[in-house]
Amino acid sequence: MKDSPKMAVFTLLLAAGAFSYMISEHAMAQDTDQPVADATLKLSGTLVAAGVGYKWGRGTLSYQGQELEFCIHGMSLGDVGAAKLTAYGVVYNLKSLDDFSGKYFAMSVGVAIARGESASLLQNERGVTIELESKVKGLRLTMAGTSLRIELQGSRGCAIHRGTSAS
Repeated sequence: MKDSPKMAVFTLLLAAGAFSYMISEHAMAQDTDQPVADATLKLSGTLVAAGVGYKWGRGTLSYQGQELEFCIHGMSLGDVGAAKLTAYGVVYNLKSLDDFSGKYFAMSVGVAIARGESASLLQNERGVTIELESKVKGLRLTMAGTSLRIELQGSRGCAIHRGTSAS
């Protein structure tokens, strides 16, 4: 068990390196290709974390004139705090609505003491990329790697009732 703190630091450094790589690759693609957003989204959620955390929330995806509700949940490593967040994002490489749901890997950075902001870059196994900017209420310190699952309403594990989606 002596190596647990060392492993946590190593994992955090690895996540920071992966985040830097994802950001630089995404920035280079923007410089050369000038990608056009395929969709936008908004979500609201909650985070509870003490090194390892759990996130959950609900949102709305705006895609080809449709407003589609979705659920998001996952685990993070490198988050500390308890906070509520609202976020807005831009979605790239969404060739089909079927590509949206699935497992995403996300890297996030941010600080909030009562109020603050964070930025996240998410990507799933189909190449769908989401740039997310969050407004945070509560206490949160994050430089985290996160595994998330996003499911459209009606999918197993995503029962959304009227009045509970992001606003």
